[in-house]
Amino acid sequence: MSKKDENIIFSNSHNRIVSKQGSYRVKLETTRKTILKHYLRDTFTTLVDAKWRWSILLFVSGFLLTWITFAIIYLALARSHGDLENEDEEVCVENVYDFTSALLFSVETQHTIGYGFRHVTTACPHAVLVVFVQFILGIGVQCLTAAIVFSKLIRSKRRGDSVVFSQKACLAVVDGQWRLMVRVADFRKSKLVGVKAKGILIKRSVVNNKHHLEQTFIDFVSEGGSDTLTLLWPAVIYHTINKDSPFWPPLTLRRLGGYSEIVVSLDGVIESTSRVVQTRTSYIPEEIHYADLNFVVDTEISVISVNTLHLT
Repeated sequence: MSKKDENIIFSNSHNRIVSKQGSYRVKLETTRKTILKHYLRDTFTTLVDAKWRWSILLFVSGFLLTWITFAIIYLALARSHGDLENEDEEVCVENVYDFTSALLFSVETQHTIGYGFRHVTTACPHAVLVVFVQFILGIGVQCLTAAIVFSKLIRSKRRGDSVVFSQKACLAVVDGQWRLMVRVADFRKSKLVGVKAKGILIKRSVVNNKHHLEQTFIDFVSEGGSDTLTLLWPAVIYHTINKDSPFWPPLTLRRLGGYSEIVVSLDGVIESTSRVVQTRTSYIPEEIHYADLNFVVDTEISVISVNTLHLT
């Protein structure tokens, strides 16, 4: 593999593992049959993760399929019993004489509308059994629909969008220690609680024409040194670079080149719904700013500007 090919494969601007917005940019190549097999094993999660248009299409299709299927069954029972030709004898389903009336009876039965104009009789026990089966299946379809819609509504997929990371990370000496720092802020009024930060250093390399990805977990703490932070105001999280850090000595950050990426993530609980949410971003070596920082704290100021969130 030529040097030019390596640069194309590992160009950070086009081949991040995690985008700046936090979405994963990894695609597992396999057969469509294998993908469907794994997705269908956990159907509920697949339906919850699906886009709304596919979920709505599936729900509508499910209701239409059950309505039409049982309408055909009722019409077939009426035809086999001779209800359509002989009106003098007791019929299986009262006032069902064509597909439209059978479809209306199917909808009334599945959703327990109970108009009373159409109803089964004791002349056809098979029709009574079909009513029981449709009633049970109808409850199952409605419960599944309600569960999936509720799960999609309360999930925290978009909650992380209101948590913003600084566009660049900062490497500086603070209190005599080298620190890799990132600024974060939560713009919602209801804040995340129990927030914890963590990071992953991803190194990409080519050895004997084979691609390798190495993951090294790195710890991030709040400005007070705690592993739990509060986002009542824009906060700084940092990783201390010492002899146990994969970034030691600090100048190795300059030599990471285009083959590395730092993924920073925050895990917290939504205060209003108690749902767990994770938001993340990534930094490449070109996005690490080297600077000397001076922190000035004024305890009398309660209004905090976030206009300089991305400034380091």
